[in-house]
Amino acid sequence: MHHKMGDFILAIHDASMHLPPAEFHRWTLAEIRQHIDFDFAIWGAGNGESRQLHMATILDQTDTLFDTWEAVKHEDPYANLVIGNTGRTWSIEQLPEFRRSRAYNEHWGLYYARQMISTMELDPQTGLHIFVTLARENRSNTFSRQETEAKNIITQHLFLAARHNDMHCLRANQAPAAFIDQRGLLHASLPEFSELLVSEWGRQAGQFLPDEVNKALWQTGHYRNRHLSLNAERFHNRLLVRAGITPPVSLSTRELETAWAYAAGNSHKEVARMLGISPTTVRTHLARIYQKLAISDKGALAIWLKENG
Repeated sequence: MHHKMGDFILAIHDASMHLPPAEFHRWTLAEIRQHIDFDFAIWGAGNGESRQLHMATILDQTDTLFDTWEAVKHEDPYANLVIGNTGRTWSIEQLPEFRRSRAYNEHWGLYYARQMISTMELDPQTGLHIFVTLARENRSNTFSRQETEAKNIITQHLFLAARHNDMHCLRANQAPAAFIDQRGLLHASLPEFSELLVSEWGRQAGQFLPDEVNKALWQTGHYRNRHLSLNAERFHNRLLVRAGITPPVSLSTRELETAWAYAAGNSHKEVARMLGISPTTVRTHLARIYQKLAISDKGALAIWLKENG
């Protein structure tokens, strides 16, 4: 057992150096099954105090698993136990009253999680609680003490390897880069990426992107202002964001007139009438403006005009 465990831990660290993050998470959960049998598994991260989930990789269970947890997350005694006692692996068998709780009857029981073991740690970089949970459907098939101890050892290496995996992926880019989640939190960041954000938006941006920037990246994959250009690529439930310095962009007088009139809420025909040009010319001007500014909608145009006009 110890020899196999040592080989597995080495394999985890080796995989962290060549697998992309989403694949690494799924591969590792599947490999854990070779040592500890389970029916489904969760690898996630969230705010322990607010119980706000930031990201999760779920193996062999529906991706909507946490939808029903929202209503009971502050009344979950098992979550209280795991969050309040990080660094150890806990079983629901240590909470005899758990199966009578609302959290079990309205959430975990619906997914046949009749046995569970969970390990959680506090990520010093993001401040998030990261966790791995293994679940079994058969209530009589409890996790043994040996399995619980093995999971505790595996998870410690797993979290460390995941951080290395993120940074290895970021360093492979030819630009300052970071991983962000849907709430705009930086999960991993190269120093030069954080420096660019802090110089543009202040110290808070070293950990969270401004809301309008995060929204633009998730919706369009791009954000650009006078100084900074960000481009995003979807990596499972996170974005890989690359940063660059925005080259100077100038609009002609006619393009600026068209941009201001259109961003004010006027239609193509209304802008054409205001400027004494045809609607086709308005569309041509707007297409050229969007291309120059690397934007794709009227909202982004209004933001650019506000910041640069």
